[in-house]
Amino acid sequence: MVLDFADRMSRIRQGEKPTQLTISVSNYVRRHISEKISVEDIAKELFMSRPYLSAKFSHEAGMSLTDFILKQKTEEAKRLLRYSDKSAAAISSYLGFSSQSHFSRVFRKYSGKTPAEYRDKYQR
Repeated sequence: MVLDFADRMSRIRQGEKPTQLTISVSNYVRRHISEKISVEDIAKELFMSRPYLSAKFSHEAGMSLTDFILKQKTEEAKRLLRYSDKSAAAISSYLGFSSQSHFSRVFRKYSGKTPAEYRDKYQR
């Protein structure tokens, strides 16, 4: 899993070099963060079968591809909650979630807080 420069540097310092697959997946997710992203979409982009991509990514990154996608969407939501006035509903829609309640469940799963709790914590 490699998303940003700090994460890449941390992995390099720990002796872990990001694989081409993790970099490619990370780049795809970044480019399509505001869309609904499926494993199938990424597999097509990388000319791989969905099962092969899922297995290879899980082995290399230590998490499922779906978890990776949702974690990255959660990180983008955190950024938007901290630095914008967008409502949770607007952020949910922007990030391609099917509903605000689904967004809230995902956000809580990966951050430990609801979007409102997160915003309140960082806007004081």
